Amino acid sequence: MRRGALLLALVMLTGGCRGDEPEWTMFPAPIIMQDPRLDFARFVAPQNRTTDVDVLYATTRAPAPAGAVERYLRRPGDQVRLGLARVKLGEPGWSFADLVESDRTNTIEKQRPARVISVEEFGHMGGPADEAFIAAINRQVDASRTGEAVIYVPGYRVGFDQTVTLMGTWAHYLGGSSAVIAFSWPSGTNMWNYFLDCRRARAYIPDIERLIALVAERSRAKRLNLVAFSCGSPLLAEALGRLRGRHPDEDHAALQRRYRIGNALFVAADIDLATFTRAHLPLLSDVAVRTQVYLSEDDWALKVAAFFARASRIGRPRLDELTREDLETLASNERLVGIDVTGVPGAHELRGMRGHGYWVANQRVSTDVLLSMIYPFSPAWRGLAHKPGRSMWTFPDDYPKRVGDAVYEAQPDLRRENR
Repeated sequence: MRRGALLLALVMLTGGCRGDEPEWTMFPAPIIMQDPRLDFARFVAPQNRTTDVDVLYATTRAPAPAGAVERYLRRPGDQVRLGLARVKLGEPGWSFADLVESDRTNTIEKQRPARVISVEEFGHMGGPADEAFIAAINRQVDASRTGEAVIYVPGYRVGFDQTVTLMGTWAHYLGGSSAVIAFSWPSGTNMWNYFLDCRRARAYIPDIERLIALVAERSRAKRLNLVAFSCGSPLLAEALGRLRGRHPDEDHAALQRRYRIGNALFVAADIDLATFTRAHLPLLSDVAVRTQVYLSEDDWALKVAAFFARASRIGRPRLDELTREDLETLASNERLVGIDVTGVPGAHELRGMRGHGYWVANQRVSTDVLLSMIYPFSPAWRGLAHKPGRSMWTFPDDYPKRVGDAVYEAQPDLRRENR
């Protein structure tokens, strides 16, 4: 490959999974939260009606020394550490009511601050810390309306604090409906870290497997929804495959009783298309109610990743790379949902590379992700549509009204008073 092409590709990867801003911000409120008929904060428990939100975490990062900017370093530690982080959302002095009111008018042009204000580490996974971790999950689950838990596996070039503030924002938008857990794996913050960090992260697949099993087997969460972004996606896919392999004689129904995994969401997934189709998908379909893949033709980061890998990624697939049998496997899988976000009106990136961060930048796309974290409903119920001649689900032009109508009719408890 010519040197110029290599340098260009490196520059393009710079924004693959993160940004360089020293202060983190909340991503824009999902469009469903701006429907005047609905109130997602209505059932937030009284003790949670603050601008501080709790995010549980598991990290394979090494602890930082006292006085460091981040709580955990970019280099690996010797154990998986469990803990609870507290995130402050919104402008200084805001009340919970102020934060909720700002959600109803917020856009990408009005970014609001978010920061980690405290961290309580329980200890190493596999020891006494497990009890404290599960107790913290149960407190959140018991106070929630739906009793669910969400586990997130990020991509590369994100620090501990950025991952936690991102999930703190999701926790707020979820309205206290779920316990939120972030798995933070070590990564540097330079563009070239992609070539080593994403490969080295495979060492943490057993840790993700253990984390999911711990939450599923010992917490009171009624359902687990799992989310992975970018090169965090192959880590989650392989961890779920290992979970499935623990019980080879159990069918889907038995695995549901054991692990209670609802939606497994793969956003802008940096997974080889053929590998996903032939190796991951059959196992994912056994353990999850639904495997949901978000993809975009305009995702430049995955275009570059495909260039280096010489194979397209599931987040930006080239179906002509598949055999007829592969295509039939995809088409016949009733537990697979493919969602094409190409061309959805609105922003598709906050601070990274064009077209890669749509799941937080775009208020329509983030709405679908939000609803998928709470409800096990079909894409049609969530306001998505099929375009003629296409198998992918898409966002129709009237999506805000369609999804608002769906939630208003199906979830009357979310209706705002006096409406």
